[in-house]
This record gives sequence, structure tokens and C-alpha cells, in this order.
Amino acid sequence: MQVRKMLLPTSKYKLKAPYAMNADCYVVHNTANDASANNEIKYMIGNSSQTSYHYAIDDKEIVQAIPENRTAWHAGDLNGQGNMKGIGIEICYSKSGGARFDLAEKLAARFIAEGLKSKGWGIDRVKKHQDFSGKYCPHRTLDKGWDRFLNMIKAEMGQDKLTISINGDTRQINGYIKSGVSYAVIDKIEIPLRTLGEGLGFKVGWDAQNKVVVWND
Repeated sequence: MQVRKMLLPTSKYKLKAPYAMNADCYVVHNTANDASANNEIKYMIGNSSQTSYHYAIDDKEIVQAIPENRTAWHAGDLNGQGNMKGIGIEICYSKSGGARFDLAEKLAARFIAEGLKSKGWGIDRVKKHQDFSGKYCPHRTLDKGWDRFLNMIKAEMGQDKLTISINGDTRQINGYIKSGVSYAVIDKIEIPLRTLGEGLGFKVGWDAQNKVVVWND
């Protein structure tokens, strides 16, 4: 996925990106205005406020301002997990909403899904600004339904439903396939189905034609 870089000058790191970071989550925001990603990043870089974030995403592009290994001031929790461990993502055009916002949200879901897969993270690593400061943000995404947005990300990851046959009884479970390995998702915990099945005493196989995980006694 193409990301255009418009990077914060290192001379402004002390103000806007002061610490090295080992990120462990994404923090989703809505911009609450109708600026493009380009203009959102340009304004953030140019002003003298501490407020900062890593990416802005609109209906057409993803623009990065801060490397993912630097902190940013976006979650409203001072030196808490949101600011110190979160990759801040601003989804554009949320003031007016409509088709442009819907496309921006869709592109953000795709970007986050690819990031989760590349980092080996689960959907539980996707947080909202509200989780850290209580602010009603991402406001339009929340209005439209947070679980709906998470489901958009899961669909982009191929993390939705997985078919499993247990002694000939076929059913669908929450799960996905990553790098050729099938995972069940139970209470946000990812469990390899081969490990789970063998631990329960089943012989585990794969029906490649029908894309079904097979457990047999």
C-alpha cells in the first residue's frame, strides 16, 4: 500500500515527537474538519502546538508525518499508553461526512489491516482516542458504529469467519488464515486451530478444495 511521506523536521521532534517508541497499538481519530490529508499534515507540521500524529488518511491517499518509532501527542493521556505506545491515525473529512469520509474510513481500514498483518497484531490492537482520554473521538466513526469499523478492518484482514468440520459436522467460527496457518479468535485471543485440535485429541487436516479445517477422531 502506497504511503506518501511528508515528514516532520527533526528540529521539531522535541515539540511534537519527543521520545523513541516501541508501538503496540493503533489509535484512531477523526479530524473534525474537512481538510485533505495533505493539508492536515501540512498544518500539523507548520504550527507551534504540541498536537501531532503519525498518519492522516483521506479518500485518496495516506500521508505520513512521523515515523512509527517516535511518539506523538494525539491520545490526550499525557505519558500514558495512547501517546507513548500508540500510532496515531487521523481519518479526514469527518466534519461533513458523506462519500468522502466513507472512502477515507475504508482506506484507513485497509491501511490498519495491512499494518496489523505485517506486525502480527490482532484486532485488539486497534483503539479509539476515547479509550485513553474519554473524548468522543473518532466522533463520526463512533456515530456510525465502532464495531462496524472493526468489522471493516477484519474483513480487510480476511479475519471474519472460518469453516471447520468436526467429525463431519461443519460449522463457521470466528477466525482467519494468515501465512497458511488457520487461527480461531476466541474472546480476542488468537489460537492456531492445529494446536487447539491436536490438544483436544483430534487428527487435524485441511480440505484445500473447500477451504475447510478438518478435525477427526
